[in-house]
Amino acid sequence: MTAAKVSIIIPIYNIEKYVERCLDSILAQSYQNFEVLAVDDGSTDQSGVLVKRYADQDKRVSIIKKPNGGQASARNLALSQAKGDYILMIDGDDYILPNLLEKCISELTKGADIVVFDYLALDKKQQQHYVSVGSSPITAGTAPWNKMYAAHLWQNTVFPEGYWYEDLGVVPFLLLKSKQTCKINEAFYVYDQSREDSQTNTINLTRYLDILVVLNYLKQQVETLPEAHKDTISSMYLEQLGYVMTLNKSQNIQNKKDRHAFLGKMQQELEIACPNWYSITHKPENTKLKMMRRMAIKAYFNGHFLLGDILYIWPKKLKEIGARE
Repeated sequence: MTAAKVSIIIPIYNIEKYVERCLDSILAQSYQNFEVLAVDDGSTDQSGVLVKRYADQDKRVSIIKKPNGGQASARNLALSQAKGDYILMIDGDDYILPNLLEKCISELTKGADIVVFDYLALDKKQQQHYVSVGSSPITAGTAPWNKMYAAHLWQNTVFPEGYWYEDLGVVPFLLLKSKQTCKINEAFYVYDQSREDSQTNTINLTRYLDILVVLNYLKQQVETLPEAHKDTISSMYLEQLGYVMTLNKSQNIQNKKDRHAFLGKMQQELEIACPNWYSITHKPENTKLKMMRRMAIKAYFNGHFLLGDILYIWPKKLKEIGARE
């Protein structure tokens, strides 16, 4: 019996300092039946040259060149050429642990459509922090890289191109589409957050508003499924507009007028999509934590930034201080 093949998709753009680390981690896998589709998305540094060296030495590695169009377009191009039974996506500035493929293949060949796993976040001090996730569309995270997928799930499914947060438009949809999702409580992926110019560390108010377009794209995708998932969509709006944008991203907007206008837009869209957002339960939280977060969101919406910080930011800082002591 032929071993299942994995298509590993890597978008590459100006990451010459990291791309060899990524490829080395793939070639070091204990499970070896894979193809690597490295998409050079118009890099202007030596990234493409470095990947070509790997492609010249290992026939499993292919380099696909294209004009710069963004991470979503790079992944979509690779998906159209992937020949594997399963799909794994890796960001080129991250890397994976040696047993990722072996552990995930073991579950997928038993009948799972998606395997979700934990990961390690690498901070600016090069310290690793274990991040545990759930298996639901809300708790598994919207990143495509802490999951391995049966290839058939991607039929007629693409990332929305030209936006930030494009993962949000697709990954929760695939989790809802999956008939069987398996969760492995181990970390197999190292997510490098140390780059100053990474999307995670970049502040762009206009790009923040992309969340609204991508959420609408997700809603349209989910509506094609045979079952209604209205509760999940409502919860996703609360998670993204309330928790991600209001409690976290809005902290980066220094101009108070801009921040107030941004929060007004988040409130308007959230109340349309999820009018009962203040009281719904959408993921595991203890009652105290849930109420503190909801009260903080409401305070920020009303322009009471100090009160919001007292309810949300200060408890987090006190917890961090206590952990260090």
